[in-house]
Amino acid sequence: MNADSLPQRQEDRAARLRAANRRTGLGLLAISVVFFVGFFASRMLSSPDVSIAVVGVAVLLYLAVAIGRHLRK
Repeated sequence: MNADSLPQRQEDRAARLRAANRRTGLGLLAISVVFFVGFFASRMLSSPDVSIAVVGVAVLLYLAVAIGRHLRK
């Protein structure tokens, strides 16, 4: 193993970590957007069905993020 390959491996590892952090951040951002938009939609429509749908979608998104992170390892 030469000395040049070690910094390259560290750079690759750091790039993969940044990409994984971005994916996780985007997934969590999607969950929070669903909650906020759903909250305002449920207040505007004053319907309990919208509230239930928002919570259901947010839970599914959270599970997708949580399960997806563990499948990649």
